[in-house]
Amino acid sequence: MNEKYNRCIKQWNEVFSNEPAKAPREPGSGNEALDKVLDWLCAGTDNMLDFGCGNGSVLFLCALRGTKRHIGIDLSEKAIESAQKRSETLSTGDFSFLCGGVDRLEQMGSASVDAIVLSNIVDNLYPDDALLLLRECKRVLKRMGKVLIKLNPHLTQQQISDWDIHVIEKNLLDDGLLLWNNTTEEWREILERYFHIVGFKEIYYPEHEQTNRLFRLINE
Repeated sequence: MNEKYNRCIKQWNEVFSNEPAKAPREPGSGNEALDKVLDWLCAGTDNMLDFGCGNGSVLFLCALRGTKRHIGIDLSEKAIESAQKRSETLSTGDFSFLCGGVDRLEQMGSASVDAIVLSNIVDNLYPDDALLLLRECKRVLKRMGKVLIKLNPHLTQQQISDWDIHVIEKNLLDDGLLLWNNTTEEWREILERYFHIVGFKEIYYPEHEQTNRLFRLINE
């Protein structure tokens, strides 16, 4: 799987290569709507997994909310290096950061985590890999465990044309990285194959001038 994402890995390595090794000190993300979703995710949660964890920021915010053990997985070795260095500045929580893809999930035991974060990752994979990721997440998640999935905004045909975005096939786009450009209803149909949807919310990020889509899910 990993070789298919070499261009993505290179780009994210550049992003994370010169980050200061400093973790957040407060549980607030700066986005009130996101904070409420993280409060839900962390309530009653001890063991967490963040697949596509980047520099570990979401796991650090969860640890500051009281979660205990945290696993972060990412294809970018520079992201993992940054996450590890940042975790060493945090006084709470145990952290394990692993470089790799779904192969790392396949090494984990079934029903071994209480909650999973998939933040802007499921829709940045090839469709077959995204579905494999969802299947593996369902396997490693405990019954009644929680999932937070954050998705990029859906691009209209007009936006795809105006921004000269390359269509690989159907709704798989090359936007500089990869984007599986499903509508919210298409994502809802996919996610319901694996989990029970308990909530959906659109969250605006003014710093990026972008609205992301958040699904809250339960593994029934």
